[in-house]
Amino acid sequence: LEAPANSPLVQGSWIVDYTTAPPPSNGQLGPFSGIARQVVSLQDGTYRNLLSVPPNDWLTASLDATWQEWDGVYLDNIQEKNGTPHIGGSCWKVTFQNLTIRLLGVPLFAQNFQDTERIWRTTYCDDDTRIVRAGRTGRQDDEMLFYMTREY
Repeated sequence: LEAPANSPLVQGSWIVDYTTAPPPSNGQLGPFSGIARQVVSLQDGTYRNLLSVPPNDWLTASLDATWQEWDGVYLDNIQEKNGTPHIGGSCWKVTFQNLTIRLLGVPLFAQNFQDTERIWRTTYCDDDTRIVRAGRTGRQDDEMLFYMTREY
């Protein structure tokens, strides 16, 4: 795809099958192992990272965020000598909104974020598979890999 981050294929729920990211993005919440998902709404410009621990999703963590197409300005405000990278429709600038951890549906912990941003670079997307690299600055040297498959 020429602009994978903007493709209608991104819409929906994705299971994180593999990631180099730390907990809880990798499916771990403390000593518990669960299922990590990313649910994307292209129409609303939002996504939710949701970690649920089976059985019955008795423990969950949800991170809500908004996104917009990235303008290519590195988040550390240090520009390369070559200028702004060519990004096309492959990158989002993500702004974290809030994190909530629930036990049996009851909120145990909640945190709102102020000005916490990341860059998500979609490198592949088809009907069933999505590969994203996410980092703090937009530079490839701080990216973590996410390999996801569509949840049906």
